[in-house]
Amino acid sequence: MKRTLVMVALLAIAVAAVSCGTTTTMTQRWSDPAYVGQPGQKMMVIALAKSERNQMVWESAFSQALTKEKVTPLVGSKFLPPNNAADEATLKQVVKESGANLAAVTRLIAVDKETSYVPGSTYYTPAPAYYGMYGYYNSAYAMVHDPGYYQENTIVKLETNVYDVASEKLVWSGVTETLNPETAQDVANSVAYKVTEDMVKSKVIRK
Repeated sequence: MKRTLVMVALLAIAVAAVSCGTTTTMTQRWSDPAYVGQPGQKMMVIALAKSERNQMVWESAFSQALTKEKVTPLVGSKFLPPNNAADEATLKQVVKESGANLAAVTRLIAVDKETSYVPGSTYYTPAPAYYGMYGYYNSAYAMVHDPGYYQENTIVKLETNVYDVASEKLVWSGVTETLNPETAQDVANSVAYKVTEDMVKSKVIRK
């Protein structure tokens, strides 16, 4: 019975570790307190990426997040030349003619590697009286030690700036860090949710 409890405890720990999804945190953020978005906004989504695939992945993820907040996304790759290779005058003309109220520009800052130490832990399961040989024997099985270990982490850093098209001023800016993503899609989905959530709280975008 005691061994069964130990195995159940270990299984629960393992399941919890596996079930953890991609985590994104906002390490820097700024918003213009004087800017308040209005319902029915349109946002041009521009990804500065060397890979066309990564560009499309970000545009799609960010567009879906904006749509959920009743903001109409305008995908940059449909308006701009390949790889967003446009001079300032062309970019300004294209964005204004698109009817966008806001323009969001996202770029990759870095992909860092770091090693961290995860300390060990000791878990206890219910046990009978400690004294006596048989009681101690069963109690020993009820104590599970999880040794510490080193792990290498991958951290993807992105910067997103949002501009008001009419005034051309920056109204929101944020830097995100995504921990150990498996794919570019994981990064895009997680960051798009985090960025959009903060813009809603900052009232830069409104339903």
